[in-house]
Amino acid sequence: MEVQESIVFRCNMNLSSIVLGIDSSTQSTSAIVLNAASGKIEAEVRVNYKNDYRLKEYVLDPTTMVLPPLEPGEASQPAQMYLAALDACFSDLYKSCPNLIGKTEAINVSAQQHGQIWLSEKGVQSIYNLRSPMDNWKLTDYFADGFSSERAPIWMSSNSLKESMQIRKFVGGPNAITKISGSNSPVRFTGSVLARTASLLEEAYRNTERIHLISSFLAAVLSGDPNAPIDWGNGSGTGLMNWREKVWDQVLIDATISCGLPDSNLLSRLPPLSSPLTVIGKIAPYFTKKYGFSQDCLIIASSGDNPQTKVLASGSMLSLGTSFVIMGQGSQPVLEANAMYDGIGRPFLFGCRTNGSLTWDDLRKRSGYLSSDYQVSEKALASVTPGSITRICQPREESFPISPILDIGNELPFAENYAGVVDSSLSLVYLASRSFSGLDSESITVTGGGSSSYEVLKRIAGIWGRKVLQIKDAGAALGAAVAAACALVAKNSVENFIEVIRNRVIKPSRVVDPEDKIYNAYHRSSGYLENLQDIFLNSIAKKSDHYGK
Repeated sequence: MEVQESIVFRCNMNLSSIVLGIDSSTQSTSAIVLNAASGKIEAEVRVNYKNDYRLKEYVLDPTTMVLPPLEPGEASQPAQMYLAALDACFSDLYKSCPNLIGKTEAINVSAQQHGQIWLSEKGVQSIYNLRSPMDNWKLTDYFADGFSSERAPIWMSSNSLKESMQIRKFVGGPNAITKISGSNSPVRFTGSVLARTASLLEEAYRNTERIHLISSFLAAVLSGDPNAPIDWGNGSGTGLMNWREKVWDQVLIDATISCGLPDSNLLSRLPPLSSPLTVIGKIAPYFTKKYGFSQDCLIIASSGDNPQTKVLASGSMLSLGTSFVIMGQGSQPVLEANAMYDGIGRPFLFGCRTNGSLTWDDLRKRSGYLSSDYQVSEKALASVTPGSITRICQPREESFPISPILDIGNELPFAENYAGVVDSSLSLVYLASRSFSGLDSESITVTGGGSSSYEVLKRIAGIWGRKVLQIKDAGAALGAAVAAACALVAKNSVENFIEVIRNRVIKPSRVVDPEDKIYNAYHRSSGYLENLQDIFLNSIAKKSDHYGK
């Protein structure tokens, strides 16, 4: 696509603008300072929840990074931890690049999707109080009594099956709810998790004045505005938003209330919805006084980690992290995927295989290797012909495609076993996403830890039948920074500008073309993909009580 460099900026901005992207994830909070003119990352910091001394009071399970569960499947993190990590991030930036902080024109947040924060009436006031900062106070001091529940339910929650089924049934079944919300009432979405959590913490829910997503909560804190909106992308992940109309939907709200919420005032607890590029205000004086941000620094509406990451790809994108996430073009919801909007407001379709590389790591450990011994797994993949072994290993229930625990195929020596599991997990993502990840046929962008493996990239090129572009640094914080720069340009320039800045920022680390021999092994008649699909569907049919989850 040919793009022009003549971009009109809002607020008298220019292409030398410094923007800041923040990502509040399950394991860390990171920040990237980006020069929009050069595409250069000027500074980057990360605060890890597990080992940063400033977060030592927040005791999490070292493997799952969540609090001890209230019941099986419940997954929460301390709400205060996100504030302490944000302060720590800014403190590290201030020490390393104080001049850049003062030049920052805009801040945009990414945060783990579906996670929610319950604010009490005092918590709403605490956000306003950031406009009149107290000497030597930390963010956590303002919110000492600010949360109706100190627990922030996150995307890992899997205890809301009953509620998700009730919501789906109330609306009229899979097709009806997908048409309205863009998704088939997934277990991990905010609405069903909220309903389940409210049944466990009824008093806390009754005392809740405002329910924010983690991204909108941090945007509210940064702007000193408790009414900071939820953007359309993260709104899509609540199961409460009408995907086409981009408004809170009363039918979806009523469906959630029908799960047994303590009262019927859910809608009044939600902030408004907006475009992810909305400028919601200037930075709160707390941050100008403590860290030296300009009082004119703008706060953008913010979004979820998947929408912000999708900003960095023009077509389909496959993220190989703890979960495998496939994101493809699409302007109409389909049952097989979740319809969302990215961090600049473009529609896309999304599927998440919850246990992704976690299954690969487990297999290495079970075979006597370190989970991080990537060299042994690379040698294993290189020694086995792609598409030659059918082996499905799902030690946990899966979300994409929806399926129960499965163990199919013979236990083989490590190399063959590992190659078979890698082939099947990637191929099942492909098979489940064919209705949307094949709509743009030129290439597929691959990122995440698993993308460092050349043998994995070869298999992806063969399975998808497309050129693979490996992007090492395509994280959500960078996507948030790029989206922040987009928020500073005139609305009619965004489509052109995203191509300009993406070409500056994103450089493929490796390009892998599909090999005919590998492609044919997967795609020929009665070949690997066809056989895998038959075996998988037959196994699902035998455990049909799990299907539709």
